[in-house]
Amino acid sequence: MSEFLLEIGSGELPYKEVLTFPRRLAESFKIFLANELGLNELDLNDNKNIEYYSTSRRVTLLVKNIPLKTEDKEIEIIGPPLKVCYLSDGSPAVPLIQFVKKNNIKNYKKIYAVSREKGEYAAYKTIIKGRNLEKILSENIPSIIKQPSFKKSMIWSDADIRYPRPILWILALFDGKIIQFNYGDCKAGNYSYILRKDSFSKSFIKIKDANDYIEKLKKAGIILDNLERKNFIKKGLINNSKKIECIFEDDDNLIDEIVGITESPHIIQGQFDKKFLHIPHELLSLVMKKHQRFFPLFAKDKSKLMPYFIGIANLTPDIYNNDLRDIRDNNISRGYSRVLAARLNDADFFYKEDTKQSINYFIDKTKEVIFYKGIGTYYEKTERIKQLAPYIFENIINKSNKKDTESINIKDKKIIERCASLLKFDLTTHVVYEFPELQGIIGRIYANKFEEDKIVSRAIEEHYYPIMKHGEKLMPADKFGDISAISDKLDTVLSFTMLNKLPTGESDPFAIRRAMIGVIEILLAKKYKLSLNKIFSFYFDNFYKDGNLNLLNLKDTFILFAKTRFKNIMSSLNYNFDEISSAIDDIFDDVYTSYLKIDFVAKNKLHEYMYDLTFVFKRLNNITFNYGDIVSFDGKKLILKEEILLMESYEFIKDESYRYIKSNNYYKLMNLYHEIVYPVNKFFDNVMVNVEDLDLKNSRIGFLNSILIELKNLCDFSKLSY
Repeated sequence: MSEFLLEIGSGELPYKEVLTFPRRLAESFKIFLANELGLNELDLNDNKNIEYYSTSRRVTLLVKNIPLKTEDKEIEIIGPPLKVCYLSDGSPAVPLIQFVKKNNIKNYKKIYAVSREKGEYAAYKTIIKGRNLEKILSENIPSIIKQPSFKKSMIWSDADIRYPRPILWILALFDGKIIQFNYGDCKAGNYSYILRKDSFSKSFIKIKDANDYIEKLKKAGIILDNLERKNFIKKGLINNSKKIECIFEDDDNLIDEIVGITESPHIIQGQFDKKFLHIPHELLSLVMKKHQRFFPLFAKDKSKLMPYFIGIANLTPDIYNNDLRDIRDNNISRGYSRVLAARLNDADFFYKEDTKQSINYFIDKTKEVIFYKGIGTYYEKTERIKQLAPYIFENIINKSNKKDTESINIKDKKIIERCASLLKFDLTTHVVYEFPELQGIIGRIYANKFEEDKIVSRAIEEHYYPIMKHGEKLMPADKFGDISAISDKLDTVLSFTMLNKLPTGESDPFAIRRAMIGVIEILLAKKYKLSLNKIFSFYFDNFYKDGNLNLLNLKDTFILFAKTRFKNIMSSLNYNFDEISSAIDDIFDDVYTSYLKIDFVAKNKLHEYMYDLTFVFKRLNNITFNYGDIVSFDGKKLILKEEILLMESYEFIKDESYRYIKSNNYYKLMNLYHEIVYPVNKFFDNVMVNVEDLDLKNSRIGFLNSILIELKNLCDFSKLSY
């Protein structure tokens, strides 16, 4: 069996491409080889014959155990219809003669008849000789490299090729022989490049085969495998932190970035002046991680940031004695410290300038910052939130609190109002202007410094929640953070609803989908009940009173937008489409109630009573399907005993259902609704609905529609799949 080695060398790739492109390239080659060689489609993770690697400068593909050539194939060639192939005397007709000539058939006896849908045809079998795989690869590699798409790509020559960075060399070997092809202005060869020792210049190396390639790169200190490189870096971070009795913050995003920008990682420890430790550690950490890709170090108990950091250099392997290696590392460390000091001086300046001002100064400056054209400034957004937050608080907290806590809630409302007033003040600070990732965090830090209530300070940061941090979803810690986050996000969604600018395609520059998802996630996590219809009415009654707005259309748009996000979340929780649709397609207002209803339907869909109700519901729906607009009825016209029995049952369940609906006790609601199964079946067995008396017919249809509407409080049974 043979092996195929491909390496694409280029300028330094974006780190995300380093982590994702090799797999896409391997997938393209796997499909190609499967088509050419008839190999079974296997998942790349289980296919040991296809290996892919990458560093910042190279993408490598190694295919093992492939045949030297493709197998001979017997193919069947279909000719003209049999009825036109022969003349009356049995001699070949023109269509058959042309078929024989075209396919170079030497013997007419090898032609036979085959049956197809449209009749019988002449056919002929021939053998296609297998081709050398090296030749096939030579012809197809350029087109395979072109297949994977990139988020951003470059054009650097006249050739019609794209790649994230200019391609500098291509290594392509089949059993040690060069595969001849050009990709743009680059000709494939049997060479690769590594960094020269103690230099940033590239050094040429000749490659014999795959084993020679791996061995030479390993000797040069290049770690080809991303996971191996990641583990090497993490181990180095742990060991070097321990040496100075510190710990590092395990930031997977930063480590992945370092993995993507290095191929010969080398740990460098550095330090900075202790005078900078008065700066909030969040700001210091961000400067180190974002601007320098350094790992800040903390005391073992995580109580404080230490004046040390670890950087990852991209260096050739250690070729010096210990003294010379220490000198090299110290030089690099001092260089890192000088560069970091300049950044920390900037951060120190911004922080000191900010803390000279009062919190009201920053609030006033939000009048100058436009949120979005047509919606106003951040100051105006804050003013809306100051009214919206107490209203949401009243509807969520007070209504869910059964005890009389009026005096406590007055105090809570004041805290909510203060939270709302300060949510956006930090957007006008120097620090957030320079480091926008710290919005909310700096708000908390400055609010504490300005001696605001700790609850208020925390809510300022947490109104951006939920967020993912280190693989964990963070939620606001208390009701004040909850209300602040919900209010801010709903203001964003509703204001863009007013402008008719809710996202419909992939583009969502203001993260409006994420805002709506955040609201839903908080409502579900904290089990809050909140009427979206009431919120919409309050919002537009108080903030956008333009008589030209079509509020009915806007409300439908808003509810549909929220429902779509909610459906996606429910699907991600493994609820089935029919369970979700049956519960919320007709009635969707309160997110948590909708979740409870879906959960009940999913767990009880196979219950005997649900079967019975589904059958009854469908009988009702079949009769009234074309008369959905008739919902009123004259009870005096319904005088048959089956009608009276059904009326009594309907009035009973209607009177009793309210308390079960209000308490979300859907199991008891199901039991209650089951009381109507027998009367409905008796009605259909003995009463004709479509009678000639139009008033009587409409009364019966309106009555049956009223029953359907009542049953939909549990779910739309017609949408359940069994």
